[in-house]
Amino acid sequence: MVMDVENSDPGDIIHMEGGPAPLQNEQPQPLRRSGRQPVKPKRLNSPDEAYESPSKKSTVSNTSPGRRRNPKRKVSQQCELVGHLPANLLEEALKPLDTNDIEEWEGWVELESDPAFFNIILRDLGVENVKAQELFTVEQEFMDLLPKPVFGLIFLFEYLPEDDETEDEEKPSGIWFANQTTNNACATVALLNIVMNAPGVRLGETLKEFKESTKDLSTALRGHRLGSNPHIRGIHNSLTRRMDHLNADLALENEASEAASKKSKTRYISKGGKRAQTRKKRSESEYGFHFVAYVPADGYVWELDGLKTKPHRLGPLESADWTTVARPHIEARMLQYEGTQLSFNLLALCQSPLAVHSQAIAGALASLQCFQNTLRSRPDFSELEVSQRENPNFSDASVLSEFQLTEATVQTTEVPQSLREQIQQPSISIEEAHSLFDELTLEVKSTMGEYRSEMIAMEEDEHRVQGRKKDYALALHKWVTKLAEKEALEELIKIS
Repeated sequence: MVMDVENSDPGDIIHMEGGPAPLQNEQPQPLRRSGRQPVKPKRLNSPDEAYESPSKKSTVSNTSPGRRRNPKRKVSQQCELVGHLPANLLEEALKPLDTNDIEEWEGWVELESDPAFFNIILRDLGVENVKAQELFTVEQEFMDLLPKPVFGLIFLFEYLPEDDETEDEEKPSGIWFANQTTNNACATVALLNIVMNAPGVRLGETLKEFKESTKDLSTALRGHRLGSNPHIRGIHNSLTRRMDHLNADLALENEASEAASKKSKTRYISKGGKRAQTRKKRSESEYGFHFVAYVPADGYVWELDGLKTKPHRLGPLESADWTTVARPHIEARMLQYEGTQLSFNLLALCQSPLAVHSQAIAGALASLQCFQNTLRSRPDFSELEVSQRENPNFSDASVLSEFQLTEATVQTTEVPQSLREQIQQPSISIEEAHSLFDELTLEVKSTMGEYRSEMIAMEEDEHRVQGRKKDYALALHKWVTKLAEKEALEELIKIS
């Protein structure tokens, strides 16, 4: 049957599919339409671009509309980070340092305990008449042979953090002491902790100003000022090579990474449970070597350790030879590590032998001049006066200048009274006078020879330092590269 749907009443429509028929007089519900505006699909710019459905967009806060919390780094940004690197990193790492590299680098390198290095540092800092001298034993008879006065001792040993710090009753006020606040600066810190407290040492203008500007600071701030001083740091680092800088930077990076790793592990430990004691004791071989200074000052003998909060008083200064107080403490520390380490080193900061030899030359020349003046007043010594003219003229200004002396210095030097009486006694014979003249001449030549020997030792120190600064790494790298290109390395390995 066909029904005319268009002309029939809605209530007369029969449901043809077998479903329930609508109720009579029930009004049909109007069609419900969505109020959202239709969104056209996004056109992709490339086949690799992912399509994002509008219905899956997350709601963003009004403070940062349309931006991700952690935006993705673009390729161009990565290129900018590595754009300054040279083409050949290995050759750049092996290239010798120049003055600008040393001045711009803010780290400190670890120095060997070599007296030549300490002497050059003292000289470049402007310190005069002080010499570092190595001691091969702590026996008192060898310390007695050191040039006097001894301004301080520098002891090198492998540092262990288990060392307990002894608390003194009161904090010393008359001691210049700086903490070590920077890695690898302990050598210069120990050096300055001695010379800043040494009476009669000429520091030079730079160190004088530094001492004056830091006298009212705490020990930690004083150490920070020392570690950040570009002049002092540059002199310390002047003995280094580029590989030393890279190794120091790498060590600092490893320490920072290790500290960050430990911090992140601690953050995830459960609050309820007890932390397991899983950390192993650090190997002693991982700790570096450390310099500690011993110095007499303010009526006591002190141990100045830059890693301790304040100076440690060892004992009263009862005699001129203060090393008798410091020596037992150094020996006790060495015995503490007996059987575990044998790497110790001891340096003494003494008055420079140049000054001692110069004074000895002045005294010998003054005695010889006193004898020559006596010859001129004795007619019976005319033969001896003629023979002494054949000797070199020690009073010449050019000769005296070699030994940092002047004619006025020699004339004002006191002649021993016993020698003056021996020269001027009326009963002295020609033979005795001739023997005395030879003795005085030999004394002058001997003291001049000692002075020249010390100058040669200083030149050797300079030669050692220049050798330490020489960097042959790049030349060796080029040489080995050429051998490898010519396939000669395997043959050399077989021969060796």
